[in-house]
Amino acid sequence: MALPVSLEIYQKLVSASVRTGFRQEIWEIGAAAIREWLSRHNPESFQMPSLSGYQWKNVFLPDGTLLRTIFNGRNFHCRVEGDAIIYNGEKVSPCGFVNAAGGVRRNAWKSTWILFPNSSVWKSAESLRTKKKSRKPAT
Repeated sequence: MALPVSLEIYQKLVSASVRTGFRQEIWEIGAAAIREWLSRHNPESFQMPSLSGYQWKNVFLPDGTLLRTIFNGRNFHCRVEGDAIIYNGEKVSPCGFVNAAGGVRRNAWKSTWILFPNSSVWKSAESLRTKKKSRKPAT
């Protein structure tokens, strides 16, 4: 199968190939250029990071993030929808979620697991939290 190109493009391609010491055949360079073009023009490659989500202190939970807590051996889940965390159809905070699921006062940082969109690994909320470093008093 032939793929026509302009004489100008062909000459530039040959010139670039000569400068690189003919490490690749012209057709290989052309194929790489076409693959790059296809990648750049693939609608899926234009995905912007989620602009909506829930800001939990210093941890951003993008739209579609799942939260899980465990109480009495049962898993409870909720989801970030838009800019809110929704549990049983109600907007809640992470603390509100774990306490509604557990019925007692619990530390959400210690009892919440997070599954980000496009991930298959649950992470503990506590592991995502960055703690302020304590300053040593001046002596």
